[in-house]
Amino acid sequence: MKKVAAFFDGDVVAYRAGFAAEKRYYFDSRNPPESGGRTWDYKKEALKHVGEQHLEFGRNLEPIENALQNAKSLIQNCLNSIGDRYPGQEIEYTTFISGNKKKKNFRKEIDPQYKAHRKKEHRPTYLEEILQYLVDNHNGFRTEGCEADDFFGHAQSDARKGKKEPIVVSVDKDLKQLWGDHLNLVTRKFEKVRKDQARLFFWRQMLQGDTADNIRGIDGIGEAKSKRYLPDGISDEKAEEVVSTFYKKEYEEEWKEVYNRNAQLLWIWRTIPDQCPHTLEEDEKVLDSTVQ
Repeated sequence: MKKVAAFFDGDVVAYRAGFAAEKRYYFDSRNPPESGGRTWDYKKEALKHVGEQHLEFGRNLEPIENALQNAKSLIQNCLNSIGDRYPGQEIEYTTFISGNKKKKNFRKEIDPQYKAHRKKEHRPTYLEEILQYLVDNHNGFRTEGCEADDFFGHAQSDARKGKKEPIVVSVDKDLKQLWGDHLNLVTRKFEKVRKDQARLFFWRQMLQGDTADNIRGIDGIGEAKSKRYLPDGISDEKAEEVVSTFYKKEYEEEWKEVYNRNAQLLWIWRTIPDQCPHTLEEDEKVLDSTVQ
């Protein structure tokens, strides 16, 4: 009987579970609620009364047990959906979590501005407690020197070698670089990503960049235009030619440097460690083989 190997995005689980256990409120810093000031449930509503420079927020927290239960429910509901799709088959799962703080994320070595715009206040209050809960109770594995995303490709390969059916469980669009079965962590809908779709997703990311990760691609090109310039069925060779042309025009004499940097930032590892196969120079710096 073929086993199913489910790989959960622990970062997404932790953030969703944490934010579900707290509710923000907004107030005027010059007249805080402890002094009798008014609060608003939504930022958009608060901005009608308070200037952006004076707007602050607080958090009403539920007990931490609620946050941990949220994480457990997210995982269990997905396992139930997998069981419905693969009745009678044994299911094993692992939860990948980005970073154990022992080794710096290699993407930060490539570009110090990677994710630099993200603010700590946008993290849920119970984040670290939830992540530890996932390690202790849900086969959580903290990556070192890379991100959770990078372990999915390696885990997929290992599962297939072991005659197991791998399933990526997340809501992160970046993981569409990996072909195979995907399960949306929230909607619990399945999607099968073909090899050609996964390959093309990377090339389209090269044009679009990734604003969530502070990676600039080609100005003015979003999802719709990237699909127009890189239509379904295009070969790797032709895609590289199209993308290179845009980079030459956008970045001029620095285009190769930016192209290679973005390729390394956007590429999800297929092995640990890995090198993006689509960089343009042969002497790319080899990543530290001690990454685990």
